[in-house]
Amino acid sequence: MNAKMAWPRIEAALDQLLDLPPSNRTAALLRLAGDDATMLCELRRLLDQAVRDETWLDRPAAYEDGSPAPPLTNLAPGQRVGAYRIIDVIGRGGMGEVYRAERADGHFEQQVALKLIRREAVEHVDRFQAERQILAGLDHPGITRILDGGLLDGQPYMVMELVDGLPITLWCRDRRIDLDGRLTLFLAVCDAVAYAHRNLIVHRDLKPGNVLVTPQGQVKLLDFGIAKRIATGDEASPETMMAPLTPGYAAPEQLLGGPVSTATDAYALGMLLYELLAGARPWTLEGMPLALAVRAALQEVPPPLSQFAARSDGAPPVPVKDLTGDLDAIVAKALRKEPGQRYQTVDDLARDVERMRQGKPVSARAGSRLYVAGRFVRRHRLPIAAAGLLVLAILGGLGGVTWQYLRAQRQANRAETIKNFVLSLYNGRDPGFPTDKNRRDVTAEKLLDLGADRIAREFAGDPDLEIELYTLTAQLYEALDDRGRATQIIQKKVDVARQAYGEASPIVIDALLAQCADAWRSGDLATAQRLLDKTDALFRIAGKSAEGIRPRWWLNKAQILAKQEAGSPAHLAALDETLKSFERYAPSHVFYVTALQAAGLVQAQIGNYEKSTAFFQQALDHFKALPPAEQDSDTRITLLYNQVSAFQRTGRLDDARRNLEAVSALAMEAQGISPAYWMSLAQLGRMLDWQGLRTDAAAQFSKMLAALPSPPPSPADYYYTAKLIQAESLIAEGRGAETLPFLEDLKERLVAAGNLGTALRRTRAALGLAYDQSGRTGEARIELRKAMDGYAATPNNPEAQNLRGQWGCFLLAQGDPEAATVFDGIVADEASMRAASIAPALAWAGRARLALARGDAAAATAAVTQAFAAYQQIKGLHDIRVHTSLLLTRSAVRLAAGDRAGAGDDAAQALADAQRTDAPESAVIVQAREALAATTGKISPPN
Repeated sequence: MNAKMAWPRIEAALDQLLDLPPSNRTAALLRLAGDDATMLCELRRLLDQAVRDETWLDRPAAYEDGSPAPPLTNLAPGQRVGAYRIIDVIGRGGMGEVYRAERADGHFEQQVALKLIRREAVEHVDRFQAERQILAGLDHPGITRILDGGLLDGQPYMVMELVDGLPITLWCRDRRIDLDGRLTLFLAVCDAVAYAHRNLIVHRDLKPGNVLVTPQGQVKLLDFGIAKRIATGDEASPETMMAPLTPGYAAPEQLLGGPVSTATDAYALGMLLYELLAGARPWTLEGMPLALAVRAALQEVPPPLSQFAARSDGAPPVPVKDLTGDLDAIVAKALRKEPGQRYQTVDDLARDVERMRQGKPVSARAGSRLYVAGRFVRRHRLPIAAAGLLVLAILGGLGGVTWQYLRAQRQANRAETIKNFVLSLYNGRDPGFPTDKNRRDVTAEKLLDLGADRIAREFAGDPDLEIELYTLTAQLYEALDDRGRATQIIQKKVDVARQAYGEASPIVIDALLAQCADAWRSGDLATAQRLLDKTDALFRIAGKSAEGIRPRWWLNKAQILAKQEAGSPAHLAALDETLKSFERYAPSHVFYVTALQAAGLVQAQIGNYEKSTAFFQQALDHFKALPPAEQDSDTRITLLYNQVSAFQRTGRLDDARRNLEAVSALAMEAQGISPAYWMSLAQLGRMLDWQGLRTDAAAQFSKMLAALPSPPPSPADYYYTAKLIQAESLIAEGRGAETLPFLEDLKERLVAAGNLGTALRRTRAALGLAYDQSGRTGEARIELRKAMDGYAATPNNPEAQNLRGQWGCFLLAQGDPEAATVFDGIVADEASMRAASIAPALAWAGRARLALARGDAAAATAAVTQAFAAYQQIKGLHDIRVHTSLLLTRSAVRLAAGDRAGAGDDAAQALADAQRTDAPESAVIVQAREALAATTGKISPPN
């Protein structure tokens, strides 16, 4: 029989043997083992170890198989190891020593920690090399970094970041850190361990000595010497089954030589949290024989955290009252013997700690009392039976079950009451129900009005239920787009909460924050600011009970600042605090998605498209993690759509295309043919057209036109925007004349409606380019100039920069000397967003044309070279036809310089590109044919 497989029998037998006097154990041993020779040997070994004086902790280091640690190897101060000089020894472990060292090669000053494996520990070189490889793959502020490595006379060593700090328990003790501070540090440890787990690394030796805190309060996780890469197959490697450990923090499966998992580290973190909060571990193994140590770790359930702290000598580091309840349950769950009963991930453990801090229910409370009672019964089987305590233990367990049952029953009754109330609205028995209409003809608004009036009459004695019904009613009014009535119902909810729980209750504060949001959305910033100030004062009164809704306060503050000074340092700082607050207090709240999206939008507004992309991705990730009931398709569409622009600005065009295709499919599924659907088709069509995929773009625009309603809907903003996008693409192809009727009508509509914003600027710019292609240069000049004036307030906007370059090209084609001024201004404008604009490339090309006109071939060559260099700097989505224009410019420059062959190559390439991207009647195709003919002396026939 395998000893590990038989451990339950061995454990039970060992219990009985250790409870007997030594003189009676031999006979009992033979009786208990019977004919099982393996069990007999194992019990004898454990009993022998139990009476020996030697313990695990008497040795400097040991392995699970009992093999002793190798002897010490000393390096003298001043001795050179690679580029480093030894200063003194820091510590010693089972495989080697750690020294303080300094850089000695003269390149720069730096103190480091140098870890050297002992020569006698050669059998553990693989483990040492694994530690180096593990550290090299981890990059987290809470994990010590590896800096270098090498060999000293054949002995491997590694050079690591030197951490000047104290073990986390001592750091908290010396500074008398309170509960909140200790939990903050513990969560930082969890974050580092969770990062390692995400990289498939289990630490396996988490203890205060391996968790240091710097004087600045930064947590640093050390010593990955026995860390293990999580196996991805079904078999555990031999290393998993035979590794050094620290008994006081080792999980039961480590002591039994079983496979480890992330739950193994969760156990050690539970023991660390126990020690942090109670001031000591529930047991220590110092001076305890091996068998008794195994027995304690495998059998004994630690006393509840709060009880142990209450019994400790002296005052515990945290008041006992703060440990009772949730923290008791959290620590107990982390320290469960069975891995499957513990927290399965460190993130789960950290989430429960955060929820405890927020006053929310924690997952650890479920079943914890039954578990402790069960373990108590198992440990004291005979005494309980003799003393009759089993009945009390079972009754205690049933008490927990009854409490859980009663709470569930109350929730079920509440749900049933709400359901019956909603159904009663439709039965026609309400005194106010219209008697002159069939039930099917009574509107939803009328039914809601009847129900809202009944809430106060029927549920005045139950404020919780009254508040819940008002919340539901307000949501229904919002779903019917009746914001006015919803606001009235929210006010009733606030009045009930204020009367029942006081002004500073979380319900009142939350409702006031909702009113604040309504105010800034409607443009009433003064009211919004007044409510923000009022709730800020209430938060200070409410204390921790309202921490969970503090993130909403920060979100409102950020949104108010967005209305006042978007992108300002104050606005960015408020957004930063908003995100930190959500991450700490409400990481799973739907408004966290709103906050991340707001951060993405403002980063895009100020030109930080990489950051914008990252924030949008975080928003999507958090949205996907929400409960299904909170995942609405409209929000998902908005998130994907907003991310498209950021993707396009950073050149991630494949990602942008996937998003647009996803938006199109989602919109059709959730909304049918709707603005989101046809706008996604328009955006995809433009993107494909700008990439030179004219046929694919035409297919998307055809689908869009087929989806557009006739006549236009009201409001028609998205309808006209979609058609404007198509018109801009037609102009880029050289088909501007076709767009004139639509653009002229759209301009009149916008002017008549008083819409003088972006839509009018874009329409005027498109109209000016279309007039230019149609030979109406006078009208083109007027519209382009007005469009330029419209962008005067936002000169660094990419669209403004692009138009600036196109304006210069228009002036150049007209022979207007102002073109030189425009080009010079673009080239000299360091603040312009060049990475997102075609303007610099057009400006340098324009200067090359001007130099040619002056007969200065050298200046023209230099300018066209700069034009191509500027073009290479454009990362984001842009019209690829700009490259065709640059080729034609360089062809002219090369021809003037006598490079007929180079000029011909450029002209031929420009013609091929234009024939792929432009309409056959495009002026660019004509120019390309003429340029090619100039290099060959032959006229290129139409394609």
